[in-house]
Amino acid sequence: MILLAERYRVAILDDEPVWTESIISLLARAPEIEVVGTAATQKDAVTIAREKSPDLFLVDMNLGHAWKTGISATIEVLDASPATDVIVLTATECDQQVIDAVSAGAIDYLQKSNCELLLPAILRHMRGEFSPGTVLAKSYASLRREHLAQSLTDQEYEILKHLSQNTSRSQITSSMNKSESTVKTQIRSLLHKLGVSNTSEAVSKMKHGGIYFPENNHEDIDAHKQQKTKKK
Repeated sequence: MILLAERYRVAILDDEPVWTESIISLLARAPEIEVVGTAATQKDAVTIAREKSPDLFLVDMNLGHAWKTGISATIEVLDASPATDVIVLTATECDQQVIDAVSAGAIDYLQKSNCELLLPAILRHMRGEFSPGTVLAKSYASLRREHLAQSLTDQEYEILKHLSQNTSRSQITSSMNKSESTVKTQIRSLLHKLGVSNTSEAVSKMKHGGIYFPENNHEDIDAHKQQKTKKK
């Protein structure tokens, strides 16, 4: 829970300046809230998350009119600042978007057409008030991770846990009392089962309930945003 003497630090990711300004004006009604940064691209949002570690990040789902960019941004923001909460905002209605946003780690999901509900929702989170939606979101994300873990053997899952803690290969072989070749084989196996190409993608996919984006897609997403801007 945030102490009343502290200002609740919020950042915003939205590629529409009008919406960003509208949200800033809305949040200005609550003196206990401070907007510590705004971003129009995923890359800039990650920088804000890493450098300022806001309490909450408001993420537009439909960056560049593609919902996957909002999901990718949610994942990248949470990876850059694990203590930050994310509320996803959208202008559309789509069940799959809700499922993917929650799986990626968002604690709430609000439609822009109901923007009057945004400030009360933020204040509830700020005060640590009970929120059934947040409880359900976290529970569902946890179930997704558990389901994904069941596809791995106990040994593969243990290796993945080590990898998520940035444990080196040599340390893994030592702590698990296994040869380097055995660990390498089990890593190849877990990568295949998770459908990813490297260990960092495997860690991200497990952490975010099965939602992940190949590392080389991150630059493509920002490139898509830049192309969209040039066309305007």
